[in-house]
Amino acid sequence: MTAILGISAFYHDAAAALVVDGKVVAAAQEERFSRVKHDDRFPTQAVESCLKQAGIAAQDLDFVGFYDKPYQKFDRLLETHLAYAPAGFRAFAKALPLWMKVKLRLPREMNRGLGNQYGKSFVFAEHHESHAASAFFPSPFEDAAILTLDGVGEWATATWGVGHGNRIELTHEQRFPHSPGLLYSAFTQYAGFAVNSGEYKLMGLAPYGEPRYADLILERMVDLKDDGSFRLDMRYFNYCHGHMMISAKFEQLLGGPARRPESPLTQRDMDIAASIQQVIEWIMLRAAAHVHKETGQQNLCLAGGVALNCVGNGRILREGPFENVWIQPAAGDAGGALGVALLVWHQLLDNERVPEAGDAQSGSLLGESFDDTEIEAFLESVGARYERVDDKTVLCEEVAASLADGKVVGWFQGRMEFGPRALGCRSILGDARDPRMQSVINRKVKFREGFRPFAPIVLREHASEYFEMRPDQESPYMLLVAPVAEDKCVPPEDPDAEGLDLLQQRRSVIPAVTHVNGSARVQTVDAERFPLLHRLLRAFHARTDCPVLVNTSFNLGWEPIVRSPADAYDTFMSSGIDVLCMGNFLLRKQAQPTAGPLVDSALADALASPCCGARLMPRDGNLVCEACNHAFACEGNIPRLFHPHENYGDSDDITDRIRSFYEETPFPNYDEFDSVRSLIEKSRRGLYARRLDETIPHNATVLEAGCGTGQLANFLGMSCRHVIATDLCLNSLRLGERFRREHDLDRVRFIQMNLFRPAAKPRSFDVVICTGVLHHTADPFAGFAGLSELVKPGGHIVIGLYNRTGRLFTNLRRQFFRVTGGRARWIDPILRAGGAESEKARTWFEDQYRNPHESLHTFGEVLGWFERTGIDFVRGVPAMRLEDDGLGGGHLFEPQSPGTALDRFLVQATQIVAPGQKEGGFFVMIGKRPEDDRTGGHP
Repeated sequence: MTAILGISAFYHDAAAALVVDGKVVAAAQEERFSRVKHDDRFPTQAVESCLKQAGIAAQDLDFVGFYDKPYQKFDRLLETHLAYAPAGFRAFAKALPLWMKVKLRLPREMNRGLGNQYGKSFVFAEHHESHAASAFFPSPFEDAAILTLDGVGEWATATWGVGHGNRIELTHEQRFPHSPGLLYSAFTQYAGFAVNSGEYKLMGLAPYGEPRYADLILERMVDLKDDGSFRLDMRYFNYCHGHMMISAKFEQLLGGPARRPESPLTQRDMDIAASIQQVIEWIMLRAAAHVHKETGQQNLCLAGGVALNCVGNGRILREGPFENVWIQPAAGDAGGALGVALLVWHQLLDNERVPEAGDAQSGSLLGESFDDTEIEAFLESVGARYERVDDKTVLCEEVAASLADGKVVGWFQGRMEFGPRALGCRSILGDARDPRMQSVINRKVKFREGFRPFAPIVLREHASEYFEMRPDQESPYMLLVAPVAEDKCVPPEDPDAEGLDLLQQRRSVIPAVTHVNGSARVQTVDAERFPLLHRLLRAFHARTDCPVLVNTSFNLGWEPIVRSPADAYDTFMSSGIDVLCMGNFLLRKQAQPTAGPLVDSALADALASPCCGARLMPRDGNLVCEACNHAFACEGNIPRLFHPHENYGDSDDITDRIRSFYEETPFPNYDEFDSVRSLIEKSRRGLYARRLDETIPHNATVLEAGCGTGQLANFLGMSCRHVIATDLCLNSLRLGERFRREHDLDRVRFIQMNLFRPAAKPRSFDVVICTGVLHHTADPFAGFAGLSELVKPGGHIVIGLYNRTGRLFTNLRRQFFRVTGGRARWIDPILRAGGAESEKARTWFEDQYRNPHESLHTFGEVLGWFERTGIDFVRGVPAMRLEDDGLGGGHLFEPQSPGTALDRFLVQATQIVAPGQKEGGFFVMIGKRPEDDRTGGHP
């Protein structure tokens, strides 16, 4: 037995692939395990998974190959920076330590990643050689031309050559900085999308526009030759020496600055996308035609990141000279791991290669699988409600019925796919006939831009009926775009519609998978590669007379595709997926505890009259106390359950002053173009909010007291939780409610409430959150004590306060601003970093320096609050010890030590100058009501 491990790492999409005696046994990307999208670290977990599937250990490996040559890549980096010096020196200096520590010592790093168990030699292939090997060796061809198109490897950005039998030979290359991939990425950044992940968005946006800038791009930026090679005018690009892809000259040529991420898309943005898409298609077509002319081959193999441009691939197949085209499913850097392993087996060891019918990629189903025992054990561990259906025919009939009924289905079956596409084993499925389905999945499942198209899966035997494909043509890897068949198209209601209005125009009998230009990214499904998916499609076809379904990757928009039952269940519960089918198990969202919308009955179960504690009854549009008949008005969807506390109105009580202050200055505020996706991304950028979301379980009932404009409440409510958010200030609540209503967040409710007279029943909530309001009250401890009574036994309370020591400099600045009338605001580090002129900056200044009341506290004082109310301390953020920030560990509700008095003193002292302390000494403390506590503490 000869076992060869291929590795790609340290640049983009780290992956591992294992070849045993010439057969591809396993392959996986590290991101699926780490849950970090495009994880580029050494693929330790992916390696472990591959070895486990083969039943071998690292010491059993005969060869380990790496997908490029780091010394040559460093040579290019060094030469480029010297050529542009002194520009870009800062970027070079920042990159240098990683190169010196890791990338130039790859044998050591790889051996460390293999647990120091591998004692043989390492093989390093050239980057595009790995791509070429990944394209040709698994292909069904004995002979073929090879074309690789990428960002950049060592020096090459595109290559071509020929594969014969068990050997490949690349004879021509285009060199950095003239790169098709970097050209497309530059326009990706200009359109406001992230480089190395937003290119799909740019391609999906292109059909909404017209290529009005294509000629300008070719006249000024790109000197395109007849053979598909080109030279870029580097005055328009900064990627040789800076962090930005484009220069000011680029923006000037195209008539304006780059689009701000998440801002509304304009027709110009769509025209830009259409223009660069046309240019890249011209490059691909000319390159393919030249390679055909020079090689005389009738078969073409494609790889490299640009080979994921399925629109260009479709044009090569339809308009190019080749009879057959095979594209590596993992065409990007991840596929390089597979390529180098196959290169060692065939080219280095000179082993025979016998092409397989179809291909040798096994449907790209090369990852791990989970059996029913593992799935059921997980479902039991989380208390999920499920049905077990052992008969596969019945299972497929049940799922087909749900799909025909308009339900969105999570489909988790068999081995995980290798590559960026979900091919029907880690997929989200929907009815392609439903004109609402694209919008539903984009908005309520993927939480992403509404213009993004979805791909169809179609029974292979019916593909040519629905798409302009040859009867014998396959597209098993979703890498080709084809027009929808003419007899399946319908004329749009408004043929003059433009831009995003095109989304509203139905164009075929399968509108959910028909892009606005009448095309679709097709995946054909056969019984050999995808037997269960084929059976499901047949069941759906028999029920509806339609052999087509929507297929998109099983993940939330910001996460990698799911790997395990736990990932699938979390995604199911965190999104608008209606049904989850894992193995032989069916889970229906409405059957899960508290999974439905927060309807009036559920609201009534948690609320109580703030005046008497009695039940609230709806009457004449009001909520009425059952005990005293006091009526509380409802403004729109916001119950006004504010009731004055005993000291309300006293000279020492500051409730009205605080309410008036925040009525004028709601904090925090939404951006004018905030969407669900942008709110999620902003919230996840803040580590605390992200860790809360990861920690608070699905099905939990959450109260946020002092929610402000409700950004955290809306964020937490996007997952399967019931969230009641309360505040004094109606203006803030109106902003949160408007966002909730506009985006159909039906598990969130906003209520006006006085936290000293809570309008909620005791022991009603799994989690109570109050961060940012207690220190703006006259009696913070009394507020905390009242809120702690609302926590269920075993539930948690999360409070945030200002630390007395950490606010030292903030208080000094406050005194300075009082003397100067608010001038010289640049002395505030947050305003200095982000600019002091925006509305957000004004709100920040008002909240930090003109708030009418702010109390300061110590760690020890708040620990005393927990003890007096019978709440067990869980942890602080920052932690009560210097060596921990409090955000680590499995989740935020894992207990940590409160430290000693000296520990707490030292941590508080560091808050004076702690880097990144955006709110000057703000700290969070988390407590838990004991499981057996039915009576509460004694405030």
